[in-house]
Amino acid sequence: QLKVLSLRSNAGKVPASVTDVAGHLQRLRLHHGGGPLPVLALNSLKKLAALRELELVACGLERIPHAIFSLGALQELDLKDNHLRSIEEILSFQHCRKLVTLRLWHNQIAYVPEHVRKLRGLEQLYLSHNKLETLPSQLGMCCSLRLLDISHNGLRSLPPELGLLQNLQHLALSYNALEALPDELFFCRKLRTLLLGYNHLSQLSPQVGALRALGRLEL
Repeated sequence: QLKVLSLRSNAGKVPASVTDVAGHLQRLRLHHGGGPLPVLALNSLKKLAALRELELVACGLERIPHAIFSLGALQELDLKDNHLRSIEEILSFQHCRKLVTLRLWHNQIAYVPEHVRKLRGLEQLYLSHNKLETLPSQLGMCCSLRLLDISHNGLRSLPPELGLLQNLQHLALSYNALEALPDELFFCRKLRTLLLGYNHLSQLSPQVGALRALGRLEL
């Protein structure tokens, strides 16, 4: 029973034969080289009921494909190197109750919608290399987050509500335009890694001393 399938560059569509093993496939990687993936290929994703990990890298996606939201077993999703500008559809990830890792890095995302708060079970969120200038305060309601990577954006400030992320262990903020950090950020007592390099920070709050678990700090 085929459980892992990788298709790179030459996949004009998902081969019809894949549907023969659709019930067992657990990991699917489609690396399409930048060209748009046919709608037929995206629709065929619905048949992959056992899929746990999905990579749609460089597939020319401008929106998150709706077919993904029917994948009830999905735990990890990687949409790297696409053309995503809006991610309003993330509300529908509520249906993917097992989703713990969401990689939306290397896109053109300009904002994160407020209903990101619905993703209470999400543990890792990668939003690096996008066009974010602000973050919604509701991100602080993603209470299961352990890793948040928002490096390589255009952030000038952070919402104080990030201090509500009591399970956060790794926070990457490098390569932004941050001039200050909210004191509430240092309420994230489980932080082990804090990456702040290549910003416009003139000073660091003495409250950083409250982060007893911190093992790596980059300025």
